[in-house]
Amino acid sequence: MTVLSLQRRILLTFIASSALVGLLFGASAIIFAYHTEDQLFASLLQAEAAYAEQQLAAGSTVQPRLPFIRYASDIAALPKPIQAKLQQAPERREFALEQGQHYHLMPLSRGFLLADVTDQLIVRAIRPQLAEFLLLLLAVVLLSAAGFAYVLARRVLKPLNTLTQQVDSTALQPDKAVSGFADDFAADEIGRLAQALQAAWQRVAEFISREQQFTQDVSHELRTPLTVMQGALTLLQHGPLSAQQQQYVQRLQLAQQQINQTIDTLVLLAREQLPAAVPVKLLPVVEQSVLQQQAKLAGKAIRLELDIAPSAQLIMDPMSLLMLLNNLIGNAFDYTAAGVIRISFAGQVLSVQDSGAGIDEQLQSQVFNSGIKGANSTGMGIGLSLVKRLCDKWQIAYQLQSDNSGTCIRLTFP
Repeated sequence: MTVLSLQRRILLTFIASSALVGLLFGASAIIFAYHTEDQLFASLLQAEAAYAEQQLAAGSTVQPRLPFIRYASDIAALPKPIQAKLQQAPERREFALEQGQHYHLMPLSRGFLLADVTDQLIVRAIRPQLAEFLLLLLAVVLLSAAGFAYVLARRVLKPLNTLTQQVDSTALQPDKAVSGFADDFAADEIGRLAQALQAAWQRVAEFISREQQFTQDVSHELRTPLTVMQGALTLLQHGPLSAQQQQYVQRLQLAQQQINQTIDTLVLLAREQLPAAVPVKLLPVVEQSVLQQQAKLAGKAIRLELDIAPSAQLIMDPMSLLMLLNNLIGNAFDYTAAGVIRISFAGQVLSVQDSGAGIDEQLQSQVFNSGIKGANSTGMGIGLSLVKRLCDKWQIAYQLQSDNSGTCIRLTFP
């Protein structure tokens, strides 16, 4: 869709307005000329009518003083086309005949004065010159309006163009936003807009800085105790443990693994730049995610179906793909008590379908928002919001279908 700049809009608006005013002025000038000419003929006829009435009152023959005016004693003495038109409209006083003749009529106490003004029509004679003059005047008006609009637009929009360039450069390099740039603008509407933008940028920059620093601090502070926990769990695994103790250790390892993945997800989402995309075999990553989430299937009568070709691959960061799968597969394992969970891939579309109770219809439009979860959810309501944010970063389309027979989430990879 082509978008006109403000400068062009102002220019076109001035030209269109001037053209409209010029056309209205030209039409008014032509109408005024014709009206003036008609009034002149009417005035001449009125003067001749007064003179003719004096002659009639004296009983003499009516002799008009102007050569193009003649006296008709009755309607029968008028030209036949005029007689026909008078029968249809007795009040009519001006007649344009088909042969190009033009008449004005003035009724007297006895008879009529008929003025043949065909050769007296000044406006008709000068109409081509008048049209040329009006067109020339319109061209001068349009050129003047265009020049005035161009100069005005340049002067008025110059600070706005400067502000736009500043916004564009800041959008490309938000970390290099110029502080105090709003002081360069006058205290008008654009200046107030610049002040508001500067304040907003400052708040956004501070917020981003705090978020990045928080993510770095959390990542750094949590990795040390996690490393200690991993060492302790490794030692426990090599020691004499009962079957129940082994199960507890496995659960602790799974929880530690999930914490590590959560930290990696937060760090990834906090970065502006994406990791390098590389060809990734999809099936091994799906199998890895299933193994990481398998504890959630313990004691459940669930059949897992994988329909993914061994050769299927995606161009993506492996860690980001694993995070996506862990959230989707983990949810399917969590909220399916029995039945079938099917994971398939075809035509760049990855589907994770379960046979759980489904998602409440009222929540489906909001389920990808942070903190939204169903009544039976045991999580924090951030899993699908992380999926949405990862999909947005990697330009992956996502679609959810859910009813009481289960839930299916489809990811369409570019």
